[in-house]
Amino acid sequence: MQELAAVGGLPETVQRRLPDYARRLSGAGRINERWTVGARDASGEGAGGTETVLSCDCSGLRLTDGRLAMLVHAKPLSALEQPAAPELHLSRMVENLPMAAAYVEGERISLNHAAERLIGYRQDELPTMEAWFRAAYPGHDQEIRQRYDAARLTAASVMTELQVTRKDGVRRWIRFFAYLTHGGEVWLMEDVSDQRATLEALHQERAILQSLINSMPDVVFFKDRDGVFQNYNRAFLDYVGQTPNLNGRLRDIDMVDDNAAERRRQTDLRAMREGMTRGEEWFVYPDGRRRLMETVKTACRDPQDNILGVVGISRDVTDRREIEEMLRRSEAEKDHLANHDPLTGLPNRRLFFARTEAALARAQRIGQPLALLFIDLDGFKPVNDQLGHDAGDKVLRVTAERLTACLRASDLVARIGGDEFTVLLEGAGSLADVERVAAKLIHTLSAEVMLGRNSLSVGASVGIALYPRDANTVQDLLKAADDALYQAKYAGRGRFMVCDTRRRA
Repeated sequence: MQELAAVGGLPETVQRRLPDYARRLSGAGRINERWTVGARDASGEGAGGTETVLSCDCSGLRLTDGRLAMLVHAKPLSALEQPAAPELHLSRMVENLPMAAAYVEGERISLNHAAERLIGYRQDELPTMEAWFRAAYPGHDQEIRQRYDAARLTAASVMTELQVTRKDGVRRWIRFFAYLTHGGEVWLMEDVSDQRATLEALHQERAILQSLINSMPDVVFFKDRDGVFQNYNRAFLDYVGQTPNLNGRLRDIDMVDDNAAERRRQTDLRAMREGMTRGEEWFVYPDGRRRLMETVKTACRDPQDNILGVVGISRDVTDRREIEEMLRRSEAEKDHLANHDPLTGLPNRRLFFARTEAALARAQRIGQPLALLFIDLDGFKPVNDQLGHDAGDKVLRVTAERLTACLRASDLVARIGGDEFTVLLEGAGSLADVERVAAKLIHTLSAEVMLGRNSLSVGASVGIALYPRDANTVQDLLKAADDALYQAKYAGRGRFMVCDTRRRA
């Protein structure tokens, strides 16, 4: 380079072809050319057209920051017969490099100041390759020397990382870039101990994280933006049923049908768009198990907030759902027992009052009349006394079935105690319509009841009260119907009576 500077620097033709030189030298190739250069004076102007022809040997030199440098050995043609001394130029170049470097000529090694600081030895302490290997690799010097000699025979540039022992006994990881030249070897050295420690810590953290994920009973997975599974745990493999081909592109379509795969894909897209999704889906395992899984998917982003894909966790909620369903059924059963008569299954007094209150509120809101029928069985007490409670229970159950069968589904039938029943008719129409319903009920309930091979007959009396004519509250309406029932009983049973407001007054 000093000779090039003396004759005016790089020729313009060479400067224009630098991209081509970079392409040719990046593959560890070499270029041998003749360059014609013109001398320049101190002002930078040409010096009378004097030109010098140089024989140039060019090789590539990759710097630690990744840039490519071109190492040029240039000699005037007039000096080609003189004894070659390229090592002089290389050693000077190595000596002035800012990074740790060494020049190797046969068994002689020359360290620059940065290399001395890196390994802690002075140049005069390591004058030969034997001294270098013995000091840098104690206990392994012969092994490393053999590897070095084998690489040297290939006559190719080498990059490797070796653990070097400094003079103070500290072992450091050094990355070596060895470049072969006509005059010898150039070593570029870089301490990568901290980088390796960071990478090893990162690998350890990743191994621990993967171990934790594998130990989880939940299915854990990561899919990229295209829906390809990139990572998963052992629970996922249990669901898949086999170890996927790591060189393949595992997708949902490889595990489920088209419709299910499309639903999952749409959920992935929504998670990447909205940040998170939650849903339930039945997983069918290879052994036939069907498990209800709750899957939470969240968008995965890089430090620059770019979407990388989705992370999913699927948890088996089958048992939890069954327990919840059992609890719901239990609550429903308790509610039913609290609000229904255990013998007939009809609403009890409590539910009757609640539903009648709601019916009165609707009637007041829309101006619709209501009719309440209070029913008491005739001749029921002798059945209990003479035939026993089982017979009485059979009569009550049959009564409930007959009442329900001959009324509308919207009508409320309730057993409010003993052999007393109530019927609430919403939108009952006229009084004549209510009376026809009452007559129908009396006729239906007077039919014989079979008890084994025997039969018996009970009748029914009915009291009728109307809203709003007779009362405005549930209690008053029930009292009015009860009064009418008393009148029906008094009049000879087996009949109905309408509340007489004048008599009540």
